[in-house]
Amino acid sequence: MKNEKINDIETFFNPQGIVIIGARSSPGFGYGIPMNLKEKGWEDRLFLVNPKGGQIDGMHVYEKVADVPGPASLAIIIIPAQGIPELLPQLREKGIRHVIIESAGFAETGDSGKALQDETYNILKKHGMRAIGPNCVGIVNTDNKLSTTETIQEAYIPGNTAIIAQSGVFGNILLDKLHLFGLYISKAVTLGNRIDVSEIEMLDYFHKDPLTNVIMMYLEGASNGRLLAKTLYTVTRDKPVLILKSGRTSQGQTATASHTGSLSGEDFLYDGMFSQTGAIRAESLDCLVEFARVFSSQPLPKGPRLGIVTGSGSLGALATDAAVLSGLEVPSHPSTATINEIKKLAPNWMNVKNPLDVGPSGLFKEALGAMMKDTDTDMVLAILTIPHAVFRNFQALGIDLRDWFGELKTIRKLAPEKPALACVVGHQEFLYYATEIAGPDMPVFTSPEMSVKALAALWQYGNWKTKVKK
Repeated sequence: MKNEKINDIETFFNPQGIVIIGARSSPGFGYGIPMNLKEKGWEDRLFLVNPKGGQIDGMHVYEKVADVPGPASLAIIIIPAQGIPELLPQLREKGIRHVIIESAGFAETGDSGKALQDETYNILKKHGMRAIGPNCVGIVNTDNKLSTTETIQEAYIPGNTAIIAQSGVFGNILLDKLHLFGLYISKAVTLGNRIDVSEIEMLDYFHKDPLTNVIMMYLEGASNGRLLAKTLYTVTRDKPVLILKSGRTSQGQTATASHTGSLSGEDFLYDGMFSQTGAIRAESLDCLVEFARVFSSQPLPKGPRLGIVTGSGSLGALATDAAVLSGLEVPSHPSTATINEIKKLAPNWMNVKNPLDVGPSGLFKEALGAMMKDTDTDMVLAILTIPHAVFRNFQALGIDLRDWFGELKTIRKLAPEKPALACVVGHQEFLYYATEIAGPDMPVFTSPEMSVKALAALWQYGNWKTKVKK
């Protein structure tokens, strides 16, 4: 039965052809989506429907569904909500079982909208149809360049992270910004009011998706709390699930109800569920994104011991506080072998401890290399610092700062089995430079606290996973 459900969801991401009901020649969803799909090579499998007929950017527009020649297996619906119950049987007659209802005006609007949503659901079930939505923007599949919403070019770069978002616009916003952090997706789905397809089915689907290694979720409320907990427990044994849950306050719960018609529930119950099932809860959108960067690029640590290499003692102290408060360990010294290796090069004023503050010694790359190989640390944080005036002077003189900090992406390879992050506190130009020398396997953060929180989340998940599998 489970495989049948997964195959059923697959049609949304790999349809034979697509019918767009409500295509239009003027700006709006009904215009932007056809243009987007045409640009990405879907024109020969795209059928536009609007009672006015005519053409849109050279594509023929059919006046009614019955005129569509097909073949098509997915419909995107962008018409007023009241017309959808009448439309669904027409689509089923054309052999289309899967629909994405992007129209709003259902349960999120109150009692009358709820009644319309119930009527729509009953028609879907009567005709054996599956639906995502309503009040959503559908799906994205970077593998075949399919998007049922207007999407920027950078969002089509394939990655290993899937997104499940209850809010349509929220999903769009994530796609607009993730590439700025070097984070790319495999697939995304926005569920809206969840008239049919739920976050639980999507977790099942992404669990089995070979292109997905990490799952991000924005959740306003569970469609079935007990089943969600059971599903999370199954999925997280294999893949991390990172969740941003809204509705922590009574006012926030009211906001979710008016947004997607969700009943958020008591927040402490969700905390308990996530803790018991191995899901990682992000306390903010920034946390969700930063956690995803780490989970999608780093191995799980073998233990909680953090080694810190820094050019600033104060930033090292902040990272240490954050680590201890987050449940990590910061050993006071690296191993004897590491101490001996660094002391051969270190000036007398330099204390070879952990955090390892190299100050202006010029030994950052040597210290980082030694810490990466250190047997008494399970993960490493490199905090890069330089006054921007000095950075610009070095750049003007043609001095390669790799001689100072090292080629981070090369040093990273000394211990590929350890999580390793970099942190830059300073000017944006230096951040760009650090990102370049770090490469995709060593994410660069802009605060020591967030760097450590992400590593702590990675350890929390890895530790849970190890205990469950024993």
